[in-house]
Amino acid sequence: MRLIQVCNLNDVVDYNQIELNGIDEVMIDRATETFDVMSGVSAEYELPDGTEKDLSDEVRYILPAQANADGNIVTFKECGDFEIPYYISDGNGNHTVALRLVKVRNIYNCYWVNATIPVLYCALDMVSNDYKSMLVFTRADTLNIDELDEGRFIYKANGADVNELDASKKYMAHIASTDKWSYFRAFICDAFNQIELFSFVQNGIPTSRYEVKLVSDGSWTYTKAFPYRDAGSYDKWKENKRIYDGIYNQALKNEFEYVNTISNTKMYRLTFDGVEVGSHYYNDAQLSQMTIMAAQRDNVEMWCGYPETLTSADPKVQAEIDKAHMPKMSPDVMYANFSEEQKEKFLKICNLVKDTFDTEYFNQEGDYLIITGTNPFAGSFTDAEFADILQRIVDDYSGYNILYKPHPSALAPTDNMPMTKGVLEANNIKIMPGRLPMEVITWVYPNVRLGGFDSSLFMAIPQGNTEFFIANGPTSLSVLTKQLYDSGAFGTPKFYWKNNI
Repeated sequence: MRLIQVCNLNDVVDYNQIELNGIDEVMIDRATETFDVMSGVSAEYELPDGTEKDLSDEVRYILPAQANADGNIVTFKECGDFEIPYYISDGNGNHTVALRLVKVRNIYNCYWVNATIPVLYCALDMVSNDYKSMLVFTRADTLNIDELDEGRFIYKANGADVNELDASKKYMAHIASTDKWSYFRAFICDAFNQIELFSFVQNGIPTSRYEVKLVSDGSWTYTKAFPYRDAGSYDKWKENKRIYDGIYNQALKNEFEYVNTISNTKMYRLTFDGVEVGSHYYNDAQLSQMTIMAAQRDNVEMWCGYPETLTSADPKVQAEIDKAHMPKMSPDVMYANFSEEQKEKFLKICNLVKDTFDTEYFNQEGDYLIITGTNPFAGSFTDAEFADILQRIVDDYSGYNILYKPHPSALAPTDNMPMTKGVLEANNIKIMPGRLPMEVITWVYPNVRLGGFDSSLFMAIPQGNTEFFIANGPTSLSVLTKQLYDSGAFGTPKFYWKNNI
């Protein structure tokens, strides 16, 4: 433990040898952000006996003419790169100086995503800053775009298709070409990381002017997109890395080929050693296994809730994984850390008005259990098989108020499912809005118990609330869900599967 003592005039300090700390490079948005020029800054001097003097109160700084200050809170009148000198001096010409680079930019968010968890990552980020933004998401009505400020969201599309994604990319390129101080934060599904190539790289925008958050697409991230768990997987890694580097270098050389599709939809592609990668969103996920390769680059991060599970028994592969930028980004923790004002804003964006839900769905005394569905409504079951499973769950949890939350792509049982509809109606089980992300419901109602089909949902909720899975035992669970199950994260959930009916 280092001993810190307060400086007094009787101590001898060499002001040429003081250690100035916390003077790191900073980037801020000119229009929406301030900068506390002294936050985290400290000065220390080590005495011959090993103790250290705290000289932080003596640190001074000089602001450039483009800055305005209210105490230590600084704003900038214009964009640019500015150096702020920090110094500490004894007044006799002895001093220590350190320079901080402050990058003042016009920052833009580019939210280009599909699927529930990526959309939620974007919504969480939206309420954490006020940067100008463009939003294109293909999961229609997952977010309420009417709650998004028109002045801030310069482009937004609900249930977007490839043409709207292209329009947004062109808008970004126009901004980049007309404003040299523009800087972009792109949120892209990890399964479709090629979008970076067909937006920033294709338009010649250097990596110093943008950063990419490759957000987890859910279970895909831990299963099909990660074939590197076993010993001896280095050959697979090398081959995928070779392809990724080849495609990326083709993009850097601007070797994009225009393709005129049958539907006359504009499309570009890159080809390397027989591997074709296209600019369309859903149609091209050839680089889905290369997300970690992309995250090895300085301006790319991979966001997922359980990066600690993305490990390999092959030491050569693990050494490569360790080079990737993979901060642990748990959506439920991100929400929990919000202020009450931020939580309210987030819930409005996600179509959840708590007062309404309290009245319509959570208006009974006692504990609640939500059964979560799949697409199609009955999964791989017949109407009779699924109705039987539902009835067994209802019988086992008769002491709960039970709700059913359908999959966004299977909003209600169809007319050819009379037995399933009968179980729901006979037991007064209300069907919740399918488009509303189930994850958000669990964050707002953290004590609700859950159970249902194995899905990415169970990777973004409080695991201790899981009562059961509709699955044929633990071995049938997806890779990450199985890992969490084996670790005890779910406790001792039950398993429901089809009977011979």
